[in-house]
Amino acid sequence: MALSDDTMRGVNLGGWLVLERYIKPSLFTVPECFDKGLHDPDVCTNDVDDAYPQDQWTLTGLFKNKDDARKYLKDHWANFVKEDDIIRIKNAGLGYVRIPVGHWIMGDISPDEPYVDGEWGDFVRVVKLCRKHGIQVWVDLHTAPGSQNGFDNSGRTLPTPTGVGWSGNPENVDRTIKAVRDIAEGIKQEGIEDVVTGFGVLNEPFKGQNEAQVKDFDDRAYRAVREVLGEGTTVYIADMFDAERFNGFWDDEEHGNTVLDSHYYHVFAQTPRGFSPRQHIAYVCEKNSRDVNACCWKGGGAGGGTSVGLKRMIGEWSVSFDTLVCTKLDDVMDSYREGGEVLEFTRKIGEKRKKFLRNFAEAQMVAWESQDTGVSVGWFYWNFKMEGGAFAEWDYLRGVEEGWMPTLKAEEKAEHVFGRCEEIIFRTDDEMDIVHEFPPSDSVAPDWQAVEADDDVVVSHGESLLTKGSRERGDGIVLGFLSLVVFLLLGLGIAKKCCVRYFGGAGGKGGYQRVGEVGGVGEVA
Repeated sequence: MALSDDTMRGVNLGGWLVLERYIKPSLFTVPECFDKGLHDPDVCTNDVDDAYPQDQWTLTGLFKNKDDARKYLKDHWANFVKEDDIIRIKNAGLGYVRIPVGHWIMGDISPDEPYVDGEWGDFVRVVKLCRKHGIQVWVDLHTAPGSQNGFDNSGRTLPTPTGVGWSGNPENVDRTIKAVRDIAEGIKQEGIEDVVTGFGVLNEPFKGQNEAQVKDFDDRAYRAVREVLGEGTTVYIADMFDAERFNGFWDDEEHGNTVLDSHYYHVFAQTPRGFSPRQHIAYVCEKNSRDVNACCWKGGGAGGGTSVGLKRMIGEWSVSFDTLVCTKLDDVMDSYREGGEVLEFTRKIGEKRKKFLRNFAEAQMVAWESQDTGVSVGWFYWNFKMEGGAFAEWDYLRGVEEGWMPTLKAEEKAEHVFGRCEEIIFRTDDEMDIVHEFPPSDSVAPDWQAVEADDDVVVSHGESLLTKGSRERGDGIVLGFLSLVVFLLLGLGIAKKCCVRYFGGAGGKGGYQRVGEVGGVGEVA
């Protein structure tokens, strides 16, 4: 099915067929290997005092026999995604799910890989449930031999982020092409291509590897999908964490019905975790919105007409904003080992925090649907559900039930319902008491995702939008007085959306001067 004019809205079924331990931490406790009363040295390779596994590689590698590893995972495959989950997704107003799968799913596992297969039947089961309830499936090849990024979501965590073990190894690239083809052929043989309408050829190849090699893989994988599933299946590719580098790529009729996939998070980089609530919204309105519109344009130039090939989508995003998953996860896993109550398993989200989460979600939906340009076809939230409460902000279905995740009807547009992104800034309380930065920024060394948030709208918590409007209109004293009134109203939390419209909320994305001698955003939050 080719892309329609309707906005695509969906969730990821993450942590199911490609394991991520923060989604379901209990799965990684493996009682047969770590519980002193149940430890079986004939089954497990580890000592009972070893650390818990951190990814799919180390989890399946715990077992001496692959049959035992497969047996351990079968219950998870059969029960983590049930019909009730699909019904809840449908009732939340969503029409799509994105399903990450491993390169091993069709049985191509080399002797040195500890992975096990056996999950294909459950994949087909869930696809048929989606058909029953009117939901389309976009499958996503989430892993590659050698690891395309070094993250746990590739199946195997490496010491540092890198994809050269994949892209720099022709045999691994060829195996990945084979996985794409085998999955496509499996979809066709099962007769489910009417439901599986999108195919992602590889999730998040790391930005540091050879761009030409990645793009060559994309083209080969695209042709493999087309040869098996035809023109009706949308093929999507990852942006290597920099969408602009794909401007002009696949800008031709031959590559129609294709999409560039970007993932935007605030929580993994050090600086945004210290943002104030309004700064998070401002960052969405400014930096994230510009990134969404960085591609894909005819001829490779922004604003030069929509590409006849690549469109855009946001395949992953979240409202998690102040807690670094991997660091908090260490504490969660320690609580499993210590016994008793699991850390924050029954955690509740306070009402003030819920109010911010809703505004944060609304701003992102407005940005991702990109009404100004029309280049974005839609989005998928990460994730559909979570185990426990430590990472509750990642749980879309919980958010819908608790009211902090907004819903939209299929015919509605986010901006028409929620207002312009800049308007959301000024209806967001800017109190720092809901921000619980974990770990503190000064305790973590900057990583590859380090950002410099020096946009004046972000630094000023949105207030530069008001002064910009005043400068452009030249109304001088009158607007200066009204600005003072607005700031007083904002302080009381009763300013109306009309204030933003009048004072320059329509200033637009990219129309602001960058601040020169300003310290890190963490210093001004």
